[in-house]
Amino acid sequence: MVNLREDLKTNPEYLNEVIKVMDSSIVALKEEIKVLYDKLENSSQSELMELQDKIAMLNKHAFGGSESLNKHRPRRDTQRELLPHNKSPLEGEVAPDKQRELPIVEIFHEEACCPGCDSPDFEEITGLFEESEEIDLRAQLARVLKHKRKKYRCKTCESIVTAKGHAKLRPKAKYSLDSAINIAVEKFDYHTPLERIMRKLQEQGLKIDIKTLFSQTEALYLNLAPIMDLIKEEILRYGYVHIDETRGKILSTNTNGYIWAMGNCYGAYFQYETTRSGEVALEMLGSFKGCIINDGFSGYNRFKKTKEIKVCHCWSHVRRKFFECLQNHPKAEKALILIDEMFRIERKSKGSFKRLKSLRTKKSKKIHEELFELLLKLERDSLPRSGLGKAVAYTLNLWEGLSEFLDDPYIPMTNNMAERVLRNPVKGRDNYLGFRTINGADVAMFFYTIIETCKILKLNPRRFLKDQSIRHNEGKKLQTPLVWARDG
Repeated sequence: MVNLREDLKTNPEYLNEVIKVMDSSIVALKEEIKVLYDKLENSSQSELMELQDKIAMLNKHAFGGSESLNKHRPRRDTQRELLPHNKSPLEGEVAPDKQRELPIVEIFHEEACCPGCDSPDFEEITGLFEESEEIDLRAQLARVLKHKRKKYRCKTCESIVTAKGHAKLRPKAKYSLDSAINIAVEKFDYHTPLERIMRKLQEQGLKIDIKTLFSQTEALYLNLAPIMDLIKEEILRYGYVHIDETRGKILSTNTNGYIWAMGNCYGAYFQYETTRSGEVALEMLGSFKGCIINDGFSGYNRFKKTKEIKVCHCWSHVRRKFFECLQNHPKAEKALILIDEMFRIERKSKGSFKRLKSLRTKKSKKIHEELFELLLKLERDSLPRSGLGKAVAYTLNLWEGLSEFLDDPYIPMTNNMAERVLRNPVKGRDNYLGFRTINGADVAMFFYTIIETCKILKLNPRRFLKDQSIRHNEGKKLQTPLVWARDG
């Protein structure tokens, strides 16, 4: 089901787009379900079960809701702060960004005569008002800023001096630095296509084309590109990284590629490639030593042969496999109950790695062993091609990587962090369908890296981009969001 952000739930334009997407998805799923039903009559027993499982899964995707066994149980994602892996490295060091006070504009309302008797003979009672407040929301204002740099004559050296100007995106730029930042954030944080931004600006009387809009974001990217590698280095210095990938199309050539993402509590890093080969992960990780958490994609198997990298897998993916077959296979519920119990134990750590290590040793290991015995039993009692059989096989094939977290409290149980940071590119992909060129994809990866890293560290990406652009103009060394926050 579609999960709308609170600030978009009342936006008619956005809701109309969501309805269209859901409508077309449901129609496609209904068609696929109909085709599968037509195949049922001529199927063998194993094929029959496989088709029934697929129908149940498609129905769930089209019409289903929460993946919770208990509708009254809070979602795991709402309690992320209880897990120590989600703690920001800035916690306790830097005060979080406070919401800025809204500017207050006083508007005085006057009367020329008495509204009761129309008499003009009445006087103002000084300092006495009837006050009320309202919040005024307006469209982003396009305006012309005329800069006048004063000139001075130095009496000592008899030279003419011009006052220092403001930071610019590039020499003789027609558009301001704030314009470029606003366009970038609007597109890569709020998923607004450039064509829609262009139409909004045209409503205000500004004639601008899509190419010009993109050139603003590209210039900002070229100025600040080194920050990407600095963020990547910070992420890889930590003991573990989450890694995942998702599709991303190049529109000019109509070819599919992949958005690769990796991250941890220090930030997120994105890279676009035309292949899903594990070679990309090898390049991204470089000389990294530690643990990588992934969804079981075979491209990461190459790391199992190295001593420097430990490959761990995601319990959320395992849980989803069992949940999807629950409708046709009630035996899957026992596995789900045990997995949910391990998640509850994780949250009892209340942000402490020391407490988490003790909980995993004393409680999680026993449940883990019980689950393994259950899986062996289910493997014997289930048809391999059934939904339950596939869920069991998936789990047992990844069992070694699913067990690593028990001995190391710093290894998270899930790869949810990677999936969370990929939501932003995926929403963008849904709205503007892909990237026009490879260069456009690289620009997007830069802004996704900056914006998602700022979100993880609870920083304001607009302010960060503005400050680093000023540093670039002044020839100073660029900073990562983490260094910027600590630098004050």
